[in-house]
Amino acid sequence: MASRHISRVVLGLLLAAALAGGILAWRESRPKVARDRGDSSTVPELRFCTNPGATTPQLPIWSAVRADAAGKTVRLKIETWRQPVQLQTALLAGEGDLWLGHIDGIARARAAGAPVVLLAVTGWRKMSVVSYDAKVGSPRDLLGRALPYAPKGSPAVALLRSLLGADADRVLFEPRAPKQLALLLTQRQVDSALLPEPLVSTLLGKLPDLRLAFDLEDAYGAHRQGPARIPWAGLAAHERVLREHPERLAALIAAMKEAATRLRADLDAAPTCLPKEFAAAVPRAALRASLDRDLILVKSADEVRDEIRAYLELAIPDAFTGQASWFDHGFLWRRESRAQALE
Repeated sequence: MASRHISRVVLGLLLAAALAGGILAWRESRPKVARDRGDSSTVPELRFCTNPGATTPQLPIWSAVRADAAGKTVRLKIETWRQPVQLQTALLAGEGDLWLGHIDGIARARAAGAPVVLLAVTGWRKMSVVSYDAKVGSPRDLLGRALPYAPKGSPAVALLRSLLGADADRVLFEPRAPKQLALLLTQRQVDSALLPEPLVSTLLGKLPDLRLAFDLEDAYGAHRQGPARIPWAGLAAHERVLREHPERLAALIAAMKEAATRLRADLDAAPTCLPKEFAAAVPRAALRASLDRDLILVKSADEVRDEIRAYLELAIPDAFTGQASWFDHGFLWRRESRAQALE
């Protein structure tokens, strides 16, 4: 009982530190890129907090907007986050209307009392280990090694540690900035790394001796004896927005699902969906290369409740001490007949 209390205290302190440390960065980063999407002045304008470097998690959103399926429903005003702490700060403070980000961060915010609801999962296959060493082909092959990873704060680390269980401390996880780690791999100063898409596909295309050791999603699927996918990222909304515009958000999610189906049928066209100002973060050629390995899929949160919970119990176990009522009451969006409801 005492250890559970300590875990809750530690979680609270960490979230408070993120809020205090990130507020200035968040305020300074607000909206360096900000303009409306959708051209009808009769629909609500929603502040959409996203990362320009996100690929498959936000492709369906922009595809829906370009097809005007979502533009008639909502207008999106872009506000960008660059570091996970900035997103966490925004979530904890309820700054914004819609957020695109890692689901573990969204869940931590909800567990701490933030008014955020997960609408849909949009990012499923994002994390891989690459290596110059042919002996590395599974998580356990990393034991006794250093494993640099990017970006700092990657949710892949907690999941990989959970897969390794009691042996997790036998891997030395070393955080690096993406550009720094890419340079280290190029110069062969490190032999293995844990990276996200589209950086994985970019480096595999440029470094002929570098090989894909394993996808974290495949290892996770084998561990659970389930699908080779992980609900890494998704779209969340402020509770206030759900109360004010339930049907509009339902229409947005439906449009995103249709867009994902279209994009899977025409991967070459997918990179053109992103706003032009995001091209500097993810060049279109790099994005297209990653789509051969990535998955464009939208599932509303309630459709994949069990997958989300199973992942979060491994990624953020401290948030599930006690009854974890935050997950069962209000975190996942669902639609009941003609209207959405908060659980």
